[in-house]
Amino acid sequence: MKQKINRFFLIFSVSVSAVATVYMLYQRFCYLQMGLLYDELYSMASSNPQYPFSFIWHQMMLQDINPPLYNTMLYLWNSLVGMSVSKMRLFSALAGALAIAVSYLYAPPKWPGLKKFIFAALTACSAALAVFSIYVRSYAWAILSVYVFTLAALRIAECLNKHQYPAKTLWTVFFVSGLVGAYLHFFSAALFFITALLLFIYACCYKTARKTIFWLTSAAFALWFPWVLVTCRIMAAPTGIWYYDAPWPRATWEILQYLLGSSTVLVWIFSCGILAAVSFVYTYRSKLLQQVDLILSAGQILLLVSVVAAVSFKYNLWMVRYFSILLPSILLLLTGLLYHLYERHRPFILLLPALLLAWGYQYMKMDFKHIREFTGLKDAFHFAVTEMKADTLLIDTSQTGYTEVAFLRMMEYYIPPHSGLEIKPLNNQTVREALQEPKAPVLIPLCTQIHLIETSLKYGLQKDKNPYIFGQDVCLLTVHRLAGK
Repeated sequence: MKQKINRFFLIFSVSVSAVATVYMLYQRFCYLQMGLLYDELYSMASSNPQYPFSFIWHQMMLQDINPPLYNTMLYLWNSLVGMSVSKMRLFSALAGALAIAVSYLYAPPKWPGLKKFIFAALTACSAALAVFSIYVRSYAWAILSVYVFTLAALRIAECLNKHQYPAKTLWTVFFVSGLVGAYLHFFSAALFFITALLLFIYACCYKTARKTIFWLTSAAFALWFPWVLVTCRIMAAPTGIWYYDAPWPRATWEILQYLLGSSTVLVWIFSCGILAAVSFVYTYRSKLLQQVDLILSAGQILLLVSVVAAVSFKYNLWMVRYFSILLPSILLLLTGLLYHLYERHRPFILLLPALLLAWGYQYMKMDFKHIREFTGLKDAFHFAVTEMKADTLLIDTSQTGYTEVAFLRMMEYYIPPHSGLEIKPLNNQTVREALQEPKAPVLIPLCTQIHLIETSLKYGLQKDKNPYIFGQDVCLLTVHRLAGK
């Protein structure tokens, strides 16, 4: 009777989880038409095939601290299939779908089928992964690279456990995917070298392939290091200011909630995780080093968090979207703990569909699915043309965080078709166009009261009347000279 009940729990859990997995895979292709965030606008501008790649490379990529591989890949994609928002989002969605396939098909061969399924289901149903799978930035592809080199590392570690030398193809997959990840995002770069370090420790313990791991990792670092120099040059420049300053406690809570769910789900995950971890250590205390998947994933998480904490004393990197790169390691750890609980007590398999449904509910409540445009820029440009009859629009680029060249090309996306609107940066040369009739209106993206005052004082301007506000922070106004200027 007990076996029948346990079998029913297993069939029920797998069935519900399979439905949730298919549904969340489908969701990755449901919101490709949404508008663009500011960062996504930069991806679009720096991958626009109407500009020569040499221009984009020198004027944008070499002025950006982010590694250049994603924008290069997106440039090639846009050149092949044509550039539109939906096609760029599709490029990320394909990476998100591939991550689900890789999590199942490239899992270590010795894993039972159920364990592979749990890992794939967690990958598919993670609300955070579903969101970043349509984000027009490097995250989806960086996360995919993390899946590949982490699973390759597991396969290498299993060979080391058996004192076997891993195959050349395995080394190639690990280091090529790691180097790709390193040029996609700095967090995936850190995670790759952390993973290589953990493999080196394993190799030292088993006295196998130590030289191979050391020299190949050194070669990969040498190939990646030039971009570190580019980043240091940019951050050392007078304009290399880091704006993010959220307090660590609040940012940590936001990261945990976004990656793992609501406060209720967080408490539930940590409670079950502690229970599983204690049981796991007790069960495998004499063979703990051989439980590679949990040791590797836990090491990745702890070391990356430590590195980010150290760097954040100088530049605060405690941001939600950056930690999305850590999700494969988190889900790998959850997979090992959930499967261990199932092995110890079969009814624990019910935890899997419960978690997947909780994440699905979190995903359905997310605001982004109900927002067509994330900024007020489209409406602001339309208003400038139709209501203000503007031929020229001056844009204040001083507080945007992007170079003037890049930001103007980002704004070109919003120029209404056939309007003939010309956009120019607001500076000491063009400010006279804001003062002479007919006045060119001034657009201030990311506008705050302080920013508005700083811009007015810098150019000696005073608003004609209260500015028009579009979205949350886009100001459009006309101006005149301050008295006495």
